[in-house]
Amino acid sequence: MPTIPPRSSRPPAYDGDDQGEAISPLTAFGTAVGAAFVASVLASGPAALRVSEALDGGGGVWPALAAAELPAMLIAVYVLRRAREGLRAFRGPDANERALALAIGGTLLLIVLTAMGAVLRATTHHHALAGATFAAMALSVATVLVPVSARTAAIARGWLERGARVRLALFGVLLLAFVGGAAWRLARALPANEVLSPTGSAVVVDLVAFAVAAILASRPEVAGRRLLALFGPPAAAVVFALGVSSLIRSPSLDEAIADYAPVFAPAVRVVIH
Repeated sequence: MPTIPPRSSRPPAYDGDDQGEAISPLTAFGTAVGAAFVASVLASGPAALRVSEALDGGGGVWPALAAAELPAMLIAVYVLRRAREGLRAFRGPDANERALALAIGGTLLLIVLTAMGAVLRATTHHHALAGATFAAMALSVATVLVPVSARTAAIARGWLERGARVRLALFGVLLLAFVGGAAWRLARALPANEVLSPTGSAVVVDLVAFAVAAILASRPEVAGRRLLALFGPPAAAVVFALGVSSLIRSPSLDEAIADYAPVFAPAVRVVIH
């Protein structure tokens, strides 16, 4: 009958990557907090510049935004670390084909869903009906695009294996031209104030900054940085305390964040209430 080894002899936990480097749970947690702290500071930079300009250089803006974003960034870093297991499906001899199929399907789905959303918004005034219609159509389109994307990626791989690089390059150019033309047509079809509004631009910039920072902070190389695990959590605690203090002492800061950095507004309300 197999016996369970004592706790002292069990191997330390792994961080989920394939590098084989054993990382203790305490180090993994410390690096997650430290990486989330650094990512929050960097991702909140564009919003801090906008809010500071609105307040004529008011102090405490950047720590307040970093503190508001820190919990969400920590969750994102943890989820992305665990999601690395699912990305193993893109390894092996067919990795490039699966990645290409995902890229083609995701791009086409984004274009189709954007077009459907624009049409429904312009022609349907019943929001519940529009939402149900959009969900049903999105599911149908996604179901159709899965085999289409897989077949397209297989054809592209066959061209590459046969040395038909000119044909593959022409296909890539045509695909990019189609995507660019579709995006341009959609941008012209929507009202200019909805595409280039300051609020919409701020939301896009802040979301992209958050996504890029979270992806970089969840890299396997970061999980083993013991220096980050040692100094990251104390620095995060100090900045979080400063940010919460700034939000509590300055009601105008809360209003400026709601106006010029609306992505941060829900987190700010949770922190100060």
